[in-house]
Amino acid sequence: MSTLRAGCVSAAEYGRRMLQSAARCGFRSADRDELSQARAIASQMMSHEVASETTLGRILELQPASTLFLHEAGAVSGMVSTLLLRPRAEPVLRAGAFDGLSPDEALLARGADGASLYYVWGIAGATKEARAAVMDVMHRFRFDVLAELTAYAVAATRVGRYVGVTQLGFAPVRHPGDNLIVSPPQLARVAA
Repeated sequence: MSTLRAGCVSAAEYGRRMLQSAARCGFRSADRDELSQARAIASQMMSHEVASETTLGRILELQPASTLFLHEAGAVSGMVSTLLLRPRAEPVLRAGAFDGLSPDEALLARGADGASLYYVWGIAGATKEARAAVMDVMHRFRFDVLAELTAYAVAATRVGRYVGVTQLGFAPVRHPGDNLIVSPPQLARVAA
């Protein structure tokens, strides 16, 4: 059953839904003292530069569901980072000018702000089980919790781009091989 609620578009409500849905997969909001461990996992898995601990912590204060962790054997094994954005972020994203290493706080939706889109800031799983759980959360977000929002991502790897396109409804933004990908609202898929 869908968790969609007509007319409810505040960042606070989306964040609440994200936390609730991710908890069903074993994820919870990140603790500040775990950010370095999660950064290391993300950096290793994506072979790509990731946002600093300071940036992750700063945004976590604005959006408690922005960085979610999965634990296995007492350590962080999975991470899903998602940014809820204000409408004015879309032209910045489409132009490829969004700074994922240090997102502009003016673009981030928070509290009663309306969120019109979201950005897949980063995902990583250190084990096969963690990767499966990460994908479960991504599916829940794309096709249920955040289905009415447009989603953007920068695919850091070929595998990430492939998964985004084949499993999450993403398509290239500027040209066929673009790593900047977008997924329009997925309401028809939710209703099916």
